[in-house]
Amino acid sequence: MNKFKVILLSLLLVSSVHASYENNDESLGNIALQVGIWNLSTNGTIINEYSNGNTDYKNDLGYDENKIINTFAIDLKNDISWLPNVNVSYFRLNNSSTNTLNGTRTIDDAMDINGSVSSNILYQEINTILYGFLYQGPIEFDFGVNVKKIEFLQTISKNQGLNLKIKGPDSILVLPYMALKFNLDFINTVLMAQMSILSFGDNEAKDYMYSINYRVMKNIYLSYGYKYNSFKTTNSKNTNEIYDINVKGNYISCKVLF
Repeated sequence: MNKFKVILLSLLLVSSVHASYENNDESLGNIALQVGIWNLSTNGTIINEYSNGNTDYKNDLGYDENKIINTFAIDLKNDISWLPNVNVSYFRLNNSSTNTLNGTRTIDDAMDINGSVSSNILYQEINTILYGFLYQGPIEFDFGVNVKKIEFLQTISKNQGLNLKIKGPDSILVLPYMALKFNLDFINTVLMAQMSILSFGDNEAKDYMYSINYRVMKNIYLSYGYKYNSFKTTNSKNTNEIYDINVKGNYISCKVLF
């Protein structure tokens, strides 16, 4: 019930804040396309109370190397006071690893998993943020909701032919969204931090990002920053098992305003 109260409050607040153009020129900044590369690492833990120790994504499953993936986003702004701005972002990670387990693990009720294991992860997210500003000036506060869709599928295989499949959250999640911007117009720079988080029981979704954005031309920004996305969910077939997974790392991007 608390989750729905948070969502309802967020929706009421975002309907009362105002949308905004990127800058004072109303012919520029109402549409922005952003493309970037994200150098991320895969981390996390499979927690099973009947296992001989939790299963760690780095130490046990071997996800030690960083992976570079592409990120995409589109931002739509308007000057209608009751209509929120919309930002849609997307990433897709396909990552594989092989390692030798140190000891025996229990995953998805499969007993005595040990020795050499291989694993593959397919993880993608679509974040649709509806937002406006609570205050605008040299320092800007944004508020809204993040409609998040996570698709996660992991396959763990053993030499003996055992195949386990782990799935992430099935439902669409609605998270409160907040952002803080420092507009340093005198050096053509914007500092920004943003966050979405929602926790309910053993389940949780979270993302945050901070960045420095430099305007190299009237309609082009280059960005460098740090990005973190995670979720925690209970095994739908086994409530004694929890998957706690995150991807994080530095990124660079280019945003073009129209």
